Amino acid sequence: MLSAFGALFFGAVISFIGVVLHNSIQPFGLLLALLTTYIGFTFATQLFGSHKFKVITVIGWLLITLRAGTYGLSQEILIISNLYGNLFLLGGISIAAFTVLKKN
Repeated sequence: MLSAFGALFFGAVISFIGVVLHNSIQPFGLLLALLTTYIGFTFATQLFGSHKFKVITVIGWLLITLRAGTYGLSQEILIISNLYGNLFLLGGISIAAFTVLKKN
């Protein structure tokens, strides 16, 4: 149970780092955000080991990323629908799918 919360939190931290980096220092911020996402998912695979924890890590990443891409109460948005925001979402989701479907 504690590992599940750890995997969910780890996925949220990976997502937060990517959200903060993706639109900074263009285009290097996007590349760094996607690289951080890939390395984070790979590290989570080694850290937690089981396939279900990889899926929980991806769910944690998706929760934060999708929330950052929607409007909040004050109409603020963190992932803007520009080139870098769209590439971060599509690239991150494809990295997540690749990580989950890849065998150890």
